[in-house]
Amino acid sequence: VPGPSSQPSSRADARENLDEDEARMAKLCWEGGVELITELLSKAVPVDDDALPDTSKIRDWTFKDILKLPPAQQKEWMNACREELEALRQRKVYSLVDRPKGRKVIKCRWVFDQKSDGRKRARLVAKGFSQVEGIDYDEIFSPVVRYETFRLVMALAALEGWHWSGLDVSKAFLYGDLDEEVYMEQPEGFAVKGQERKVMRLHKAICGLKQAALAWWKALTKSTKAMGWVRLTSDAGVFFYQDSNGKLAVIVVYVDDALFFTKDKKLIAFLKAEFNKRWECRNSEVTSEFLRIRIRREGSKIKIDQIPYLDKVLKRFGMENCKFAPTPLPAGYVPELNEDEVDPKLRKTFQSVIGSLLFIMLGTRSDIAFAV
Repeated sequence: VPGPSSQPSSRADARENLDEDEARMAKLCWEGGVELITELLSKAVPVDDDALPDTSKIRDWTFKDILKLPPAQQKEWMNACREELEALRQRKVYSLVDRPKGRKVIKCRWVFDQKSDGRKRARLVAKGFSQVEGIDYDEIFSPVVRYETFRLVMALAALEGWHWSGLDVSKAFLYGDLDEEVYMEQPEGFAVKGQERKVMRLHKAICGLKQAALAWWKALTKSTKAMGWVRLTSDAGVFFYQDSNGKLAVIVVYVDDALFFTKDKKLIAFLKAEFNKRWECRNSEVTSEFLRIRIRREGSKIKIDQIPYLDKVLKRFGMENCKFAPTPLPAGYVPELNEDEVDPKLRKTFQSVIGSLLFIMLGTRSDIAFAV
């Protein structure tokens, strides 16, 4: 990464020659901070373990790739697209309107995936990077539970003998109402016949919009308050509930995933039933994973780890047969400054490694924080 202006002119010249994306990354690396960590985390190895081995390739497909498939397979993917559009229509996510004058219309794309049971899934995603701040969105920050808080609640569950059970909200973002006027083009391959020139006026958030997570969070906060939950001020992702008999439940929420903790299993069933009345959810009676962290109860102990994810990271970077080290970083280690030309492929790999290690560090391995 090019250094400050006080460095030799050759480095300054190299920085000028970087394209826009490279220059942005160089600036982030030089400034550091939250934005750099967020960028690196985005390059971590994908953690969707439910999909088939070739999921990474499927997720790179475009609608044109679907059209190249054999008729039988093409029909399955087309049906998946229609199911997605029908879900949006039933939830009144959008309405077709004439293209507004003087307003930017954002584009969209299809994101395809295939579940481990062979089900095809298509999701319509907005290209939120083209949104204009102050017009298409204002605030975008959405709080989530801290990993430290999750570990603390798991420790309390071990000490107090709590039971836990989880669920996740299906298409959670679609429940969030938009405060701004947002217009989006009709999806490729599914423009309404005779109304091809019209655009979609979005009334609810969809994936890809910058404010989608915040819109869902507002809907969640409003509903949980109506259900009698109280949100902690110290961590916005933790709620507690107390029934008329004084029985206490703690609820941990990360975007659309929720874990319910209490000594009384009937109270968990009641709270989950109330949750299901408001949103369509996928229920999990025995939750063995949360935030890609594996959870196991052994007697009075609860053990957490990220071994399946770590195995995946090692395999991706060809280190599944490497020797383990007794410490995260050798004593006296000093990184060497690269004086040679930047290798884009090596840099991308390095960023993915660091992003993946950051994810592990935040989840269960705080001991590697200094090394990362």
